[in-house]
Amino acid sequence: MKIIAAYAVIYVVWGSTFLAIRLGVRELPPMMFGGLRFLLAGTLLSALALWWSDRFPRTPREWRYMLLFSLLMITFSNGISTIALVRIPSNEGALLGAGGALWIALLGALGPKGHKLTVRGTVGLLLGLVGVALLVWPRETAPSGHFAWQAVILVSSLAWAIGTVLYRNAQLPVGPVAFNAVVMLFGGTWLLAGGLASGELPRWHWHAGGLAAMVYLAVLGSALAYTSYSWLLKHSPADRVGTFAIVNPAVAAVLGWAVLGEALGPAQIAGMVVVLLGVAFVTLPGKLA
Repeated sequence: MKIIAAYAVIYVVWGSTFLAIRLGVRELPPMMFGGLRFLLAGTLLSALALWWSDRFPRTPREWRYMLLFSLLMITFSNGISTIALVRIPSNEGALLGAGGALWIALLGALGPKGHKLTVRGTVGLLLGLVGVALLVWPRETAPSGHFAWQAVILVSSLAWAIGTVLYRNAQLPVGPVAFNAVVMLFGGTWLLAGGLASGELPRWHWHAGGLAAMVYLAVLGSALAYTSYSWLLKHSPADRVGTFAIVNPAVAAVLGWAVLGEALGPAQIAGMVVVLLGVAFVTLPGKLA
């Protein structure tokens, strides 16, 4: 039940973050928005980690890993993708980000705890990506053509995949709550410093909608979902955990329809079916899939 609950969190909550980020960066500068989000989440998790006596980093090796993971899993993944979502449609961002599932599956075969990438798992991942393409590809307009920002999303998903596999292989004795607290405090600091250095401060204002999106992302999208994700990496194969990158765009499309009135046509409905089929190939035991 814990594994099912953790998957539900990374599927549903992270799927909703596309909408929350898109709403937030409409009103607030992206780097400061992302930095304050992670600083708030890191502060909340630090308090919980201290309350639960979770183990914090102690050795120089552990602190070096914290620095590395803050760059890979915060700054160069979520941070730069937040900047890109200011300039490209969220459906394109969701589609490009879904490539992280393939990166995780491929890179997850490396290292002492690497899994075997089966034919069935590969077929499932490819099916999932086809389903995402059907689901989020614009029906009436061409893609935006902002190749540079599309490349940024691809780099962000690769950075996340590298961090995921390194975390699984590192076998750090740091508690999961303390791990995420430190990584978010570091990552939020780098993003906030980048925002201040790039001149975002004059554009900051206390907008209620933007702040609400930031709080939602900090508490649910960061504190809860990141902790669930890191816990899953210790209890489930990396390629199965990586299916969040396939399911999230499906959730994002449904929320876009429900909240923003975006229509779901036949192609989108077919895409959702293909996504679920692909996830079943990857996640279900061989005798059931």
